[in-house]
Amino acid sequence: MKLLTTNSGLQASLKICFYILLPIFLLSTLLPNSWSSEETTDDKVLESLALFSDVLMHIHEYHLETPDNQEIITGAINGMLRKLDPYSQFIPDYLEFQTQNQGKYGGLGMQIGIREDMLTVITPFKNNPAALAGVQSGDIISQIEGESTATMSVHDAVDVLRGEPGTSVSITIIRENESRPIEVTITRDVIRIPSVEQDTIGNNIGYIKINQFLQTTPNDVDNALTTFKAQNVRGVILDLRFNPGGLLTSAVDIASDFLAPGQLVVYSKGAGEPENFPAKGTKREHFPLIVLVNQGSASASEIVAGAIKEHGRGLVMGNKTFGKASVQRVFQISNSKSAVKLTVARYYTPNGVNIDKVGIIPDVETAGFSRAEQQMQLKLQNHEKLKTFVDKNGDDVLAKLTSAEHAPRDDQKADRLRQSYQRLNDELAEEQIVLSDLGIKYALAQITETTRDELEHDPQIVAAMNQLKVLELFAN
Repeated sequence: MKLLTTNSGLQASLKICFYILLPIFLLSTLLPNSWSSEETTDDKVLESLALFSDVLMHIHEYHLETPDNQEIITGAINGMLRKLDPYSQFIPDYLEFQTQNQGKYGGLGMQIGIREDMLTVITPFKNNPAALAGVQSGDIISQIEGESTATMSVHDAVDVLRGEPGTSVSITIIRENESRPIEVTITRDVIRIPSVEQDTIGNNIGYIKINQFLQTTPNDVDNALTTFKAQNVRGVILDLRFNPGGLLTSAVDIASDFLAPGQLVVYSKGAGEPENFPAKGTKREHFPLIVLVNQGSASASEIVAGAIKEHGRGLVMGNKTFGKASVQRVFQISNSKSAVKLTVARYYTPNGVNIDKVGIIPDVETAGFSRAEQQMQLKLQNHEKLKTFVDKNGDDVLAKLTSAEHAPRDDQKADRLRQSYQRLNDELAEEQIVLSDLGIKYALAQITETTRDELEHDPQIVAAMNQLKVLELFAN
């Protein structure tokens, strides 16, 4: 090993070596299997660390710029973790990390991750800045503020994307079937994401939307099911679309609401013995069940959907899920404010399927709005003609339209509403905004004050409600 010629340089290099090698040794204690394999002896580990140290010494002696010690340390650790898998990451400030994960922060409102070595949008949360700006699940973020994300960790990207509400950040996204990168500037806002939303829709159908699996989620779902039982609902739609996951324990508790006690929900295999997670408690009301998933459903969402599908408890509908079948655990580093999140196990469905990078295949594939229709609907956000139509006909205009479509031909009031709706379609077509009838009504639903309108005109929820009717016929 070549040493620096000055004492100060030698001390500086030895000091930086110490601070880089220390976290590596600490991490090595967390990864016993990788260090204890037959091919990796203690001598080889020490030899590799000596090589690392030698490279570092050369950087300090010969690099044209004076390197920032902390940046080198963080970069080395990030590179090491990124080599392991897409989900392991270094957390420089554990306290800040905990604060950011309390569900309220200034940001864009989307879940991101590394997929095929590229920074990818897993889920843009509905009615938050990213989704409102047109960001979609599966989009690749190639640049943030003009800087390439090729070597960014998820933590680094999140650190740049988050900020004070009211400030803006520009991102460049690459989207499948788009020939050119898309530049988007998004204004940050305070992000509040409710864990569970519930309603009764259609002809007395219970609807539960889970946005994230948090500690409070099982209790919220229990309360919703208790309400549905009192209402004698005909069936339940469990909506897990665009749900990036969360707590494994929460997923097991929620799956337990639908499975028989003792049925296997999921099992994991890691460094130790495999661990089984059976359904808990007592069997609840056996509602006919539809589970909605899509490409933004990941991790805990896939655990619930996979268990319900493989036990035949309900019908899984929608699109193939994201495919994240790994369990992460956060370890705080001793004598440091930092932490490391490591993948410690993989989980498997009850039938032993590893869905990593594969996802859950629905029982019934149903299409939502196409990309072209989604782009058209973006043009309709806060569109003056839609607002005028709702103001003129009332906030319950969608219910009136449904009644008008089934009214007798000699009903003049219904006929006037049908003609007014047709004029709206024609005026939008003149602006090159062409959508299906359901697409126009969904855009209107986003303007009306009742959230039920939006649910009842979502094409995949409409398909789920129709499927529940079929299940009900077979049950009888």
